[in-house]
Amino acid sequence: MNISFGQPLFLWGLLSIGVPIWLHFINKKSASTLYFSDIRVLKGTPTQGKGFRYLHDLGLLLFRILALLALILAFSQPKREGLLNENYSKTYLFVDNHVGLVEGNRTAFNSLATELPRSKKPVFMLLNSFQNADFESKTWNEVYDLWPSIKVSNRVCNPTSLVDRITEINAEQNVGSRPSIIWVSDFPRSSPWPEFPKNFDVQIVSIPIPPSANIVVDSISNSASQIQSVRPFNLKVRIKNIGNLAAKGQKLSLYLDDFPISREKINLKEGEAKWLDFGISLSDKRAIKAKLISDDQVLFDNVYSFMLEIPESKDVYVLEGMSREKYISTVFLNDSLFDFHSVNRQSLLANLSKIKGFLILNDLNIFSPEALKLISNWVKQGNTLVFLPTAILNNGVINQLNSNFASQGNVFKLETSNRTSAVRLPIKHGRFFNSILEQSSFKKNLEMFNSNSYVQWDGGLPIFEYVNGKPFLSQFKLGAGSMFVFSGDIANEADGFFKHGLFLPVFQEMALNNNINHWSVTAFSNTFDISAPKKYKFSSSEKALVTLNKGKQSWIPEQKWTGTQWICEWPELLDRNFSGFWQVNIRGKKMLNLAINYPLKESDLRQFSRAEILAHYKGKQNIQFTNMKDISFAGAFSSDLSLYFFIASLCFFLIEMAMVFYSQRKINSELRK
Repeated sequence: MNISFGQPLFLWGLLSIGVPIWLHFINKKSASTLYFSDIRVLKGTPTQGKGFRYLHDLGLLLFRILALLALILAFSQPKREGLLNENYSKTYLFVDNHVGLVEGNRTAFNSLATELPRSKKPVFMLLNSFQNADFESKTWNEVYDLWPSIKVSNRVCNPTSLVDRITEINAEQNVGSRPSIIWVSDFPRSSPWPEFPKNFDVQIVSIPIPPSANIVVDSISNSASQIQSVRPFNLKVRIKNIGNLAAKGQKLSLYLDDFPISREKINLKEGEAKWLDFGISLSDKRAIKAKLISDDQVLFDNVYSFMLEIPESKDVYVLEGMSREKYISTVFLNDSLFDFHSVNRQSLLANLSKIKGFLILNDLNIFSPEALKLISNWVKQGNTLVFLPTAILNNGVINQLNSNFASQGNVFKLETSNRTSAVRLPIKHGRFFNSILEQSSFKKNLEMFNSNSYVQWDGGLPIFEYVNGKPFLSQFKLGAGSMFVFSGDIANEADGFFKHGLFLPVFQEMALNNNINHWSVTAFSNTFDISAPKKYKFSSSEKALVTLNKGKQSWIPEQKWTGTQWICEWPELLDRNFSGFWQVNIRGKKMLNLAINYPLKESDLRQFSRAEILAHYKGKQNIQFTNMKDISFAGAFSSDLSLYFFIASLCFFLIEMAMVFYSQRKINSELRK
């Protein structure tokens, strides 16, 4: 049996035992003789034997020492550990505390606590977020008390890291032992299966999720690329039922600044999705807090928050003297949606890191390989580039395109023939043409036309194609930005594309599709970017620290300043009041509002059934599927002995007092005789 101490510093108090011993012997030495001139007139008093008096004093000293010793040991919190041997297994309890389980199914989660043992046996508890990274041993009683206040975190993305952590701690604390793991989870389908080593004894406890519909907002968009003042548009909302029960007669309501705008009735089968349209318009450029609220029983994700505002004008950059510059400039010059800039090559490259927006180029030969790499990185940061070839390309230009601007899955190559070919009608229900088709004046212009071709490619999102299937205009994703590539010189007056009136609406649509400042909506992610607005001058990250505020809550995220934006990270642990609207403040100035929502996967209530879990771990003898109440909690006891030592100290003190009282009473009795 091993004894450990919770507060070993109190053991230094054992040195105080010398005090009563020292006082005892000093008192013996301090006895002195009192002389009288004549003692014949004094009445004699009976005296106890010297031996009895010595034993009495020695007993008092002993019980006084024992009382002090027991009191000191009680304060040091002694614990008795059970007998340990090489086959003793440490018990590890993993609790899957992701938001969808703890907050989405609080009743089912809390009910599991009633099955926990009331025991002082030790257990190592581990949660998703590693919030107890020190892996301190607890008792089952402490786990029971802690259960209702367990904090929520993200869903487990890599169960292997948890298993490795248990293996590491077990190897450090109990070398050679066979660990016993109790794995508590709802086993969501959106998370990978945990796999366990053969030397682990595993008992799986699955928390069943009660049937419930769960309507969530999957994505939002609008019918126009650019929200304009007092111009109606359709807010398009894609909803999905990711619960485990059909939704019947439920409602989804749209609120703008807490004012109800519209309500839709919803009937969705399990796993079914659909689009809803909410017709709205904005009258000014201020940010509006918008919410979509459903009425299903899964409460934690019933509110989807987002921001709506009329964005600032888009910056468009064209090189001075560029071929067809005058035709391109007419698209943007007198339109309040755009800020048009005609810049020279040196100025463009010198200020590229400071500008954001939409850049049009038709000749790559004037740029060095280093300059093209700078432009490519600029696009990857979230900007947009349009390439308009005005002549047949040589191998050098093709190589520059492929080395700097080719994204995954596409390769640029030379066109072997420069004959004009007919271009197909666009796909009218595609996202790119939504706003174009809303303008009736352009509908008649969406007819087949002819165009030449200087370059071919594979991949990308086709917007126009030739009748032979080759691309005429495609959009490519390049990092966080976009790149549009035309196959030929569409700015030529004799070109069919220009004559059919597509030049202006298509170029405007490409510019409005620019990612920068498109929506001021921020859904949940572990990392988010805060871009520097044009009208605010920043100094350094030390003088301009980002803080987030929500009501009385204030939080400083982990962050770094890149020169044009802050990269911030959310903490591993989430809060019950995590979602909603947050204010971003920099150096005391309110910058913008962020609309934060829980990760969509946390709302997914679909889980693996008992049969599926048994089938997955079939044939693995070390893994059992069981209930918490049926688990045999073997292992060593960790018993706290503090109370026993307090009682012993009190007993020794009472014995000492009784001896003093008895001695005094006997002396008084003799005196009365």
